[in-house]
Amino acid sequence: MVALFGREAALALLDGARREASAGSGRLVLITGEAGIGKSTLAQEAVRPAQETGTPVARGFAVDDPGAPALWPWRRVGRDVPEIAAALDTITPDEPDDAARFRLGEAVSTAVARAAADNGLLLIIEDAHWADGVSLSVLKSVALDVVSTRALIVVTARDLPGTSYASVHSDLVRMAGTVPVPLSGLPVESVTHWLRAAAVADGWLPHVADVVARTGGNPFYIRTVTAQPPPGPGSVALDRSLADRSGVRDLLVSPLASLPTEARRTVETAALVGERLSPALLAAARGRPVERISEHLAAAVRAGILTFGSTGLAFRHAIVRDAIAAQVPDERRAATHAGIARALDETGEPSLVGAAAGHWDRAGGPDAAATCRDRAGRAAAIAARELAHDRAVELARMQMRHSASLGESAPVRAAETVQLARDEWAAGLLPAALDSCRRAAELAEAGDRPDLLAEAALVPQGVGSVDVSRFAVGLVHRALDRLPPGDSALRARLLGQLAVAAADEAADSSAGPLSAQALAMARRIADPRAELETIAARHFALCYPQAVAERAGLARRALELADAAPMGRLWGLLWSADIALQRGDLDQWDTLTQDIEALAGRTGSPVARWHVRRMRAVRLAQSGEFAAAIDQAVEGRRIAERVGDLSMIGMYYAFRVQLALVRGLPEDLPLEAMAMLDRAPAMPLITTSRAQIALLTGRRQVAEALVAGLADLPDRMPLGPRWMGSIGTLGELSVDLGQAELAARCYRVLAPQAGWFWGDGGGTPFAGGSVELPMGRLARAAGRPEAALAHFRRAVEADTRIGARPFTALARLRAAECLADLGSAPAEAAGLATAARAEFDALGMPGPAAAAARVLDRLPPVTAENPLTAREAEIAVLEADGLSNKDIAGRLFLSVRTVESHVRSALGKLQLTTRTELAIWVHRRQRP
Repeated sequence: MVALFGREAALALLDGARREASAGSGRLVLITGEAGIGKSTLAQEAVRPAQETGTPVARGFAVDDPGAPALWPWRRVGRDVPEIAAALDTITPDEPDDAARFRLGEAVSTAVARAAADNGLLLIIEDAHWADGVSLSVLKSVALDVVSTRALIVVTARDLPGTSYASVHSDLVRMAGTVPVPLSGLPVESVTHWLRAAAVADGWLPHVADVVARTGGNPFYIRTVTAQPPPGPGSVALDRSLADRSGVRDLLVSPLASLPTEARRTVETAALVGERLSPALLAAARGRPVERISEHLAAAVRAGILTFGSTGLAFRHAIVRDAIAAQVPDERRAATHAGIARALDETGEPSLVGAAAGHWDRAGGPDAAATCRDRAGRAAAIAARELAHDRAVELARMQMRHSASLGESAPVRAAETVQLARDEWAAGLLPAALDSCRRAAELAEAGDRPDLLAEAALVPQGVGSVDVSRFAVGLVHRALDRLPPGDSALRARLLGQLAVAAADEAADSSAGPLSAQALAMARRIADPRAELETIAARHFALCYPQAVAERAGLARRALELADAAPMGRLWGLLWSADIALQRGDLDQWDTLTQDIEALAGRTGSPVARWHVRRMRAVRLAQSGEFAAAIDQAVEGRRIAERVGDLSMIGMYYAFRVQLALVRGLPEDLPLEAMAMLDRAPAMPLITTSRAQIALLTGRRQVAEALVAGLADLPDRMPLGPRWMGSIGTLGELSVDLGQAELAARCYRVLAPQAGWFWGDGGGTPFAGGSVELPMGRLARAAGRPEAALAHFRRAVEADTRIGARPFTALARLRAAECLADLGSAPAEAAGLATAARAEFDALGMPGPAAAAARVLDRLPPVTAENPLTAREAEIAVLEADGLSNKDIAGRLFLSVRTVESHVRSALGKLQLTTRTELAIWVHRRQRP
């Protein structure tokens, strides 16, 4: 590599990343720093080795233009990588944003891997700080998979807060294949070596420390300063030739003075155009022949202002361009922008509408304002269709600003503001979106447009924030008060939103009546969209076990509406799966999982794909296949990270927490789990989850303090979403903390649900088998051992039927504990505890295995009244469960012959002759 003074460490990082990529473990190199710090120069150092080894090289760059086309950096890369160009065409009209963005990210990621498969691939994407959000979303998707490719991706970006790039930089840095390379100013020693090697005039060497201090060690500024004659003899400072960086910028525009007036005007126009230095465009903007403009550009190249680089004709540096643009007089600036805007309009290119809007915005005057408003509105719609919602926001704000300056009516401005709010919401700019909703509501009220007020109220949905929900509820009530009386789709949708907000408020019992009213209205007006939205609201309000029958009807109706509202199919399938889980019909659960997977394949929906992974993880964990379950959960998290949905990511951590609790493995708790809980909305389920983690990690006092604040929850929490999870988790905590009175109250409210399996319709991250098991624990803690034993025996039967091995074993353990408490049937207790311990050992559940060992330590030794050994009792219990000798041998890691020997021994000790008699003996001893 070419030596870069003071950049040895950065070069080593870059070279290491290149070697890793060549070896098959791709890397993303993020070179960051201020303008002129040397980012592009460092990135260029990756090119020569690539060329020497035959590695394809492709470049892309973002431009400083709010109207730039979406995906511009990737489209530039696609010119040299056909696979990427083809992947960029995967966006289809009317596709949901999440599906389109996910499909696009996967397509480009796959294209990068394919293009890099043979000789590797070097992608250089410069000026990412100007990139649109969808370009950065694609970058994140590619970065997630880069380590499994032979690609080296080098990205340069300035440290600019508030940009789209700034919001994703930390995510990119955390990814496995990322190599951060932050650049800062050069030290005096490095600059001294550089200037000597570059044969800069010796007169500068005594002033190196001053130059570094004035320029902050910025290589571009140092190069600009030292290209001038050094200070004269006797000068000990640069005060007369350089005050600060603004003085350096004056030096940047000095070559412009050497050009003829007409050429200077062309260069000024080019500086205001930005990155599109097309002679034809500049000729149209200036009203001059293309040949004359080409002569001007050639003169600028000779003067060192422009250069032919890897991306074509461009300014020597963006700093040079900005310096020239800044010195254009105001009276000439507006006219130049107008000329550029007209030239862009004349191309007829839809991709240039946004750029034209930007120049009309700076042209000035009412005519330009009216034209800008039109172009900005069109460009915002194009950007939104191409998923660049951040660009759509900038353009929509431009449109609104000019509408206000032109005195547009309140209804027109209200409609524009509602659309802006939708774009801001889609771009994740929630505070801005809420402010736009507020302003849209005020304009709608001023213009007597309750329909627009209603549309503003319907923007904030699906976040889970209590503050956002309450803000939206306020707008909903204002809209309902102003809408004409009678049934309407808007009124039904607003009532549905009120129902969802009420269901989210754990203390609000109005969700049920409101959701029923909304659904009835939507059905009366026969509006499929309104009906599906209100079905969803009704279903959400009914997410508790007791409402399973009505939820089944809602699921069927959602499937019937699928043709009119595509999301209905996914919702209907998911809701049906939740019902199957609650009923313990795992064959139906498996069938529905396959149906959802087929739907995901047809639609490309990342949400559907994520649900498939979630459902498989739930199923595998419930059957005790923990490693495979974790693999599925990790794949689901990867999908969630591509989508960027925090609630989906949070479900992964909820799954891992529950799995750690079931297995008794505090070391399996992900470190990020508590951080996710800290960011989650305040609600009882989050509080109980925090308490569970505290207890598992040995912080009992923390858990007790958290539970203390929820002591009255069983008596005050209305039926609704998270009711089952909140009360059930609180009940588990009451048992573990020895709080008998709280356990008794939880038992009282949960007891009617004992016949179900764990599930309430809310899309659980984890399934705990039969509800009989936690009911038994609550009954035992509340001082009702006989009732507890009956629950545990029913749990064994139910969980055995569905193949829930961990929970069958846990139920046996708890039954053994009950028998030990009662001092009865010690042989049976030993058999249950031994069988449970063997299963725990087989499944990898050390916490429960230790508990089983403690039970066995409590039991008396074998006597004449209890003639069976622990192993014989264990095998007798399994025989009574209907397992064959082969099944028992596989379960206990014994040979079939050994099992047969134990069975014969047990029969002899009990003076029985058949296995049926042995089973009857076991069942009799299991009676409470």
